[in-house]
Amino acid sequence: MNLLLLIVGFLLFLLGLGYLFRPQLVLRFNAFMRDAFFKDSVVLLSNRRVGILLLLLSFILLVFTGRNHR
Repeated sequence: MNLLLLIVGFLLFLLGLGYLFRPQLVLRFNAFMRDAFFKDSVVLLSNRRVGILLLLLSFILLVFTGRNHR
């Protein structure tokens, strides 16, 4: 869990630096994510598949983090 927090913190740090020094790069990344993952067709046509995948991933993460605290 600490590794996950460290990775998220590092990504947010890089994003902050990107906004300060390379805003055009952040805008291109935003356009890519919008076109690749957040299209309406993806959400409408494969909502069950994505939903099941997210639920499975969350269950796996919750089980493994629960084992570390015992």
